Amino acid sequence: MSYRVVGFDELEGAAARHFRRQRRRRLLLFVTLPGLILGTATVATAYGTGLLGMNETVDCAPVAAPAPERESFKINLLNSSDAVGLASEVGRDLELRDFKVASIGNADDSVYVEGPATIYFGDEGLKNALLVQKQIPGSKLWNDARGGESVQLVLGYGFEKLVDEPDPPLPAPAEISVNVYNTTWKEGLAAETSKVLEEREFTVKKTGNDPQNSFHKNEVGVIRFGPEGERAAKRLAEQVEDIQMQKDDRSGTTLDLVLGNEWDGLKAPSEVPQVKPYERPAETIQLPCKST
Repeated sequence: MSYRVVGFDELEGAAARHFRRQRRRRLLLFVTLPGLILGTATVATAYGTGLLGMNETVDCAPVAAPAPERESFKINLLNSSDAVGLASEVGRDLELRDFKVASIGNADDSVYVEGPATIYFGDEGLKNALLVQKQIPGSKLWNDARGGESVQLVLGYGFEKLVDEPDPPLPAPAEISVNVYNTTWKEGLAAETSKVLEEREFTVKKTGNDPQNSFHKNEVGVIRFGPEGERAAKRLAEQVEDIQMQKDDRSGTTLDLVLGNEWDGLKAPSEVPQVKPYERPAETIQLPCKST
């Protein structure tokens, strides 16, 4: 990997604004090693790992290997572009694809990634980095000699989208947590409903009267959910006839099932899909080539 010093007159739009901010603060040396934000890379490491100073062509072939499980390692996600909210958006998409995003933020102003993304990793995280790279066409890898298996994903100005991938099925009941709240005069209704949900493998967190003191005189009930819980809410809605959906700004995937005056129980088991947690098919990665 190499960095090209870009003249200001060659830049337009977001990239030009990025350079103006830097010039106002101080003149920067425009050769960005990951040590500027990660604190572990050195020029010696870059030479030692073959990222700098190695122009020789080696006759070798990539080696196919089983990919690690997507949820088996952590991704620390940073945005180096001027696209507001990009890291949060990409983080949500990666989590929907079963990756584990540990942190989300903005890269230091001194970091400029011209392409779609750069993925930083250590020796233990090579396979993980290769798996993440498959999600972002054109992304680059950089071994910064960090410890552990986690990877740092830095989105660049060239990022457009993750690679197309079929949407996974809705979560199974065994993967869904729900609070059950009663708004009716019928005592014990929340506890009774919770028992049936647990028999259907839902995890019930809380039961009792609705803490929001809502009143649903002519409704069966309401499922309340946040942005991260919408897919779980759709699965729970399959269990109840004529249930209403209400999106709020909560974090996490836990749902509220709020029982209204027209509540008449869950559908019969024969009327709802019987599903198990989704198992993602095995994946492969291409390890760096070995001399032949």
